Amino acid sequence: MRITGPLFGALVGTSLVLVGAFHVGQKRNLRLATRFSRLLEDHLKPKDQEYTWLGGVMGFTGEYQVAGFKKVMVVYRLLPRQSILWLPFHYLTGDRDKVQVLFYLKKGPSQEFHLVRRGFFNQPKIYNLPQLEVEERDLRGGRFRILYERDLGPLEGVEGLLGEGLSLVHHLAMTTENGVFYLEIPFTPSQQEKVAVLIGAVASGLLKIGAV
Repeated sequence: MRITGPLFGALVGTSLVLVGAFHVGQKRNLRLATRFSRLLEDHLKPKDQEYTWLGGVMGFTGEYQVAGFKKVMVVYRLLPRQSILWLPFHYLTGDRDKVQVLFYLKKGPSQEFHLVRRGFFNQPKIYNLPQLEVEERDLRGGRFRILYERDLGPLEGVEGLLGEGLSLVHHLAMTTENGVFYLEIPFTPSQQEKVAVLIGAVASGLLKIGAV
């Protein structure tokens, strides 16, 4: 195949765009991850913390030593802003940055409970699904699937704990096996502070109701 001058110029131009976009996206993800880690520290007020980067600038895993909990684990995953080839597919499926928070409780819940926002792309894997009862309700402006072992008692506590913040949540769970209170929240960069405030409020709320 003979490469003509215009074709060569187009290939060079495309390469320069890809390289430039990579560096711009990489720097933005780094700024977002750094800012969110600081916000989490401000609102969780840990005695100590340790971070592990995920795939360079794809996010981080944070382990926080927070008073009253065995530990708090946070997994923050960022969209691949450094890849203009993959990024459009994420936007088409409604993907956003996502944080998963696991509060390891000293006093575990009495039954397993899940609250899952309805959506085609929101189908979390729940291992003992056949053993759980299922209902659907409208809560805080969203349609949720509720999965529980014995009764809906935890629902009232969850609504009181999160308040309006429930509108941000895509999956909430309480598991008896590891004594974990779990949150999964997808959000935009402009919502970073709002999400960090909610995570801090949940930590304080769990302490107040004696769940830990």
